[in-house]
Amino acid sequence: MDVIEFLPTLVQALLITAVFAGITVGGLYLVRRRVEPEALRTDHDVAGFTFGVIGAFYGVVLAFVIVAVWQRFERANEQVQAESLAVSNLFNLARGLGDPVRSEMRKELRAYAYNVLHSEWREMADGKFPPDQTPVQRLWEILFRAVPANAQEQVFLDKSIDQVTQLSDLRRLRYVYYSEDLPSVIWIVIYVGCAITLGFSYFFVTRRFRQQALMCGTFAALIGLTILAISELATPYQGAVVVSDSAFRVLAVSMDIPTPGGMARPGAP
Repeated sequence: MDVIEFLPTLVQALLITAVFAGITVGGLYLVRRRVEPEALRTDHDVAGFTFGVIGAFYGVVLAFVIVAVWQRFERANEQVQAESLAVSNLFNLARGLGDPVRSEMRKELRAYAYNVLHSEWREMADGKFPPDQTPVQRLWEILFRAVPANAQEQVFLDKSIDQVTQLSDLRRLRYVYYSEDLPSVIWIVIYVGCAITLGFSYFFVTRRFRQQALMCGTFAALIGLTILAISELATPYQGAVVVSDSAFRVLAVSMDIPTPGGMARPGAP
């Protein structure tokens, strides 16, 4: 799936449908040429029971995996939104701090949001995103130097420390969701199960080959599309289906910084 992951979703679906259906129908053709149809008909009862058990088991495995990767994709999306909110909260809290802390914090937060949109999102898509906590460390260093002049600034400083702590955690989680894929054993089960399930469909025979080819090809296409969905959702920041950067784009407009392919809102505070 890695070879086609950057193609549009519709193109991926058409290719997967053609490949899975083509290979399955080709295998069916070879079996029908080598095995007499009557020999297969005599074993329909046993083959049907076995195929039902295997098909049900494989269906449960695919359902379990696709639900798991969808939930993981949704969590990754929620973490990005929470990260952008943490940056926004810090940007607003900085107004309650005295200079030079206020101006330094706002400068670093603008740089943080700009870097996420213009560099990190592309690096994650290309598989080159490093586990770099330097942007958060710069914020910590600014807060460490802060000396509150009154009780009000102390409150804003305490709240800012809480938000930087949350931002640090969320940034690490973004890297975790970016770098982790499904365990290899899951992919082995998926592909071996696919081969076994489709192979068992050859134990049946219809009066016309065209009818069975259509049924087997459709069955294979559905399995292929399900595997494609799992592959896309398993990598939230890579491929054709990715976590959106819209939360940071909205944040960038409010912070008066340019977005990729867009312009900043003039006159932002």
